[in-house]
Amino acid sequence: MATDQKASVIDTDSAQAGSVIENELPTYRAISAIAVFSLVCGGLAVFTFADPVFYVFSILALGLGIWAHRTIRHFPDILTGHGLANAGIALGLMFGLASGTITTVQYLVRSRQAEKFARDYVEILNGPSLGDVLMYTSHPDQVKDKTGAKLVQEVEAGKANPRSAIEQKMGSIGHLLSLRDRLTKSKDQHVHFVKLEAMGEEEGHGTEIQLVALALLEVEGPASTEFPEERQYALAILKARPKGRQYEWWADGVRFPYQPKTFVPPAKPADDGHGHAH
Repeated sequence: MATDQKASVIDTDSAQAGSVIENELPTYRAISAIAVFSLVCGGLAVFTFADPVFYVFSILALGLGIWAHRTIRHFPDILTGHGLANAGIALGLMFGLASGTITTVQYLVRSRQAEKFARDYVEILNGPSLGDVLMYTSHPDQVKDKTGAKLVQEVEAGKANPRSAIEQKMGSIGHLLSLRDRLTKSKDQHVHFVKLEAMGEEEGHGTEIQLVALALLEVEGPASTEFPEERQYALAILKARPKGRQYEWWADGVRFPYQPKTFVPPAKPADDGHGHAH
């Protein structure tokens, strides 16, 4: 009988020890795949600084992170990954908000500079000197060693010879001269800046970012036989390139007369693959 009691005690102790060991073993939980995808999307959101299209990864990182949290809470004994989901949400917010803030500030700075140049350009258009107007309506590299008087001579030569270099270089010179004709009809004719219709970056200039802004101008004055409308609109196509912390602006052309919101950029010349346009 003593032996049986001893054996019973041993069996009871073994059962308790086995129960304790089983309780101490952690339950295996799988890492939530949704949380992993949230983290991956959060990492890819860094490319929003390069192209706004990558904002989609910021949105996905937030959405997947929240979804992962809800899924893990519903199945706490099966899934884990709250930390990964939090990291994905944090990266998506950080990169998305930072890129959005930088883009907004950059747009405001560029718009302010474009508006300032547009107002300066309008003052030149209202002035008496065609040479000054042409200086503003030429790429800075093309007028480094030229004067307004020289540009006027080139325009006069271009009018006499439509195939001249100046006419090819400044295809909208006829629009500009037409606008000048109206403004010089009388002292009551004037033009003023209304607003920017659009603004963006122009591609195809290598590593140099070239900005394009469309400035809507309003022309007012007494009607005449040649210009029967008292009010007309013109569009100044403004361009800029980086110069230090600022931008160097010039008017690339003018459309006159112009109906607001109707400008269509001309098609770019086809490239033969060797950097030569046809």
